[in-house]
Amino acid sequence: MMKAALHPIQTTILRYFLEIARCQSIRRAAEELNVAASALSRHVANLEQDLGVALFERHARGLRLTEAGEVVAAGARRTLRQIERIRSEIDDLRDLRRGHVTIHAVEGMVAEFLLPLLADFGQTYPRLTYDIVVAGTHDVVDAVVDDRADIGIAFNPQPDGAVALVHEARHPVYVVGPKGHPLADGHALTLKELSLQPLGLPDRSFGIRQLVDRAAARQGISMRPSVTINSIEMAKAYVRACKGLTVLPAFAVVRECASGEMVAVRLREAGLSHATVALCTHRDRRLPVAAQRLLAEMTVRLKGFSVETATFGGTRRRRPARRPR
Repeated sequence: MMKAALHPIQTTILRYFLEIARCQSIRRAAEELNVAASALSRHVANLEQDLGVALFERHARGLRLTEAGEVVAAGARRTLRQIERIRSEIDDLRDLRRGHVTIHAVEGMVAEFLLPLLADFGQTYPRLTYDIVVAGTHDVVDAVVDDRADIGIAFNPQPDGAVALVHEARHPVYVVGPKGHPLADGHALTLKELSLQPLGLPDRSFGIRQLVDRAAARQGISMRPSVTINSIEMAKAYVRACKGLTVLPAFAVVRECASGEMVAVRLREAGLSHATVALCTHRDRRLPVAAQRLLAEMTVRLKGFSVETATFGGTRRRRPARRPR
């Protein structure tokens, strides 16, 4: 019996397919790719014919993936990532004249740590390119596990068997408030005191929120923020506009504290003073050499990355504060 002929799917078609899935529209994908919409439609039809299943279905807002389409999309992403790794390995033999690294990082580490590092790294390897995705710690770890990121920068990540913590640096948690706030006078605060104040906290996808919630649960304290926010920049905007408090690692407010716009005081809770920033990779996957060299530089920089520029207080006890009426 003759074996069925194999029909390799071109990587270009996979890229077209993923762009249509992202845009949820052939017309919009055609505009993004600068390809005729009729050509994209033909490629999708051929792909569906080859696989014998429908990959898209129409809905009120355009196209969405079928269950089979989701399977193909996941495989396409893995295939393209593997091809990118192959190309990167070849580029490694050319002294990194080309190469690409994908980094998922918690928001507060991008401006003060990652971008200055990439600027310096680019002086040595000017042809490398990068994708930087800002995400909460949970999503950073998921991206490393799912092979969507070469390197993750997470805040106090929880243990995961698929993730290697290449290096961890201690970065305690602080209460951040506007200059002149009655509780921002240099004294360390308790979680109980903090819970009585108007708060704007990052949502539970952020490692810092997970850390605070666990510490509060151990003490039987309920943290009920006035505002829950999915951005560190918005948490700082809350401090500016609402004159309330938030909880952040010091590296996220180094500029604001240095300028005197905000102040940061320690939380009197052991678990919060031992929080860490971690460089993460997948335990069972070998990084392309470009990513390996960048990770080595990140490790060196993180060992020396200190932001002790905020107003940090002592540990003198104070009476619990009342929630303002």
